[in-house]
Amino acid sequence: MPVYMVVDVRFDDMAWAQAYRREVPAMIAKWGGRYLTRPGAPLRLEGTGEAPDTLTLLEFPSHEAVEGFLASPEYAPHAKARQAGTRTTIYLLDGIDADLPRFSA
Repeated sequence: MPVYMVVDVRFDDMAWAQAYRREVPAMIAKWGGRYLTRPGAPLRLEGTGEAPDTLTLLEFPSHEAVEGFLASPEYAPHAKARQAGTRTTIYLLDGIDADLPRFSA
C-alpha cells in the first residue's frame, strides 16, 4: 500500500537548497518515491496558523521505503544541511487500500 510523505518547510537559510534540488530527487526515485506536487507555497483556503514557505507531497511504496530513504548514507548530508537551514516537519500518511470502502460523509 502506498504511503504519502508531507513535508512542511520554513526557510531560515537557503544555502542548502540548490544542491538539494539538484541531487535529492534521484535519491527519492531510487527508493521508489515520486513527487505528487511541485514544492511551493500552499494556497490557504482556511485557518490562521503560520503557513509553510514550502509544502510538498510525495508518494512512496511503503513505510520501509521512506525510512530507507531518510536513513540512507547518501541522503544524510542533504538532511543535515536542510535541518540546519530550515524548520521542517515531515508527516507520513497511509494510502487507502483499494479493497477498503472509501469514507463518505
